[in-house]
Amino acid sequence: MTAIDVDAAPLADADIARVLRQRRQDARLRVVYGAGFPIILLLIWQILCMVGVIDVRFFPSPANILATAYQILTSPDEGGRLLADIGATLQRLVVGYLLGAISGIVVGVAMGLYRPIRYAVAPLVYATFPTPKLAIFPLLIVIFGLGDSSKTALITLAVFYMTAINSLSGIIHANPIYQDFAKAFRIPPLTQWLRIALPSALPSIMAGLKLGIGQALIMVVSAEFVSSSDGIGYYIWNSWQVLDIARMFVGLVVVMVIGGIAVWLSNLLEHALIPWVKH
Repeated sequence: MTAIDVDAAPLADADIARVLRQRRQDARLRVVYGAGFPIILLLIWQILCMVGVIDVRFFPSPANILATAYQILTSPDEGGRLLADIGATLQRLVVGYLLGAISGIVVGVAMGLYRPIRYAVAPLVYATFPTPKLAIFPLLIVIFGLGDSSKTALITLAVFYMTAINSLSGIIHANPIYQDFAKAFRIPPLTQWLRIALPSALPSIMAGLKLGIGQALIMVVSAEFVSSSDGIGYYIWNSWQVLDIARMFVGLVVVMVIGGIAVWLSNLLEHALIPWVKH
């Protein structure tokens, strides 16, 4: 071992220690800011309710919402009804999201890899994308009926556009050397899909999947507002109709919790699938 090697070892250890220390500090800041800012907003909300600036008839205080949630969860009838509505919403959400995500990725990657498909399908996708999905919900009801199928189709449609457009963008903007490599070595099409196209487009695909979560939640709750006798959207709408505002806010909190858990799970999936990308 030379003198240079001996001197380089402590420097490498110091660099590793510095990086680990920076990561621990970033993790602490993420927790403090992520939890602290919402708590500050809730405290401001509570104070404004207590001093009479906010009308508690329409905007109950956080303490009142928490008390209402406790009463609902400890009541066998109310708690059971809320859990049943959450289950109905999750079932529609999961089925519609999976159908939209899978079909969107397949169509998006196909448009990115094959120009004839892109020339034929992409104009239609981009032309219909700005159309409000809720505007065609009556048509979906005519086609699929008043049951879960129409709501699932609405969710599938919303998620499809997010994932298809992002998948296409990921393929098109990938490093062109990947495709040149595949052509030079005559790699079979299926292998190109699985080993070259998908990994190179994964960051963009994951962005589409995350955007799809928000779209799926918006669509399922909105559809349950309009045409449903169960689900968390129906729970919120029914609470508003009888002017039980605190109960309505409990439903809104449930939607936020579902969205937060879904995003957290998508972040875990992103770390597992694309660990080389800085998160």
